[in-house]
Amino acid sequence: MGFIKFTKGTSLSDKDRKSLQRLLKDERKKLQAALKDVDASLSMLGAAKKKAKKKK
Repeated sequence: MGFIKFTKGTSLSDKDRKSLQRLLKDERKKLQAALKDVDASLSMLGAAKKKAKKKK
């Protein structure tokens, strides 16, 4: 994803605004999917640690 710098007094056209919103929406979906993967991995690791403690 690119970097967009806005300065004071900068305004976007409707077309640019919609494109930027679509881009941000897609990025949010990617990040949420990655976060779900991380959460699943962490929960599996937590369950593995709990099992290891119970074996003692």
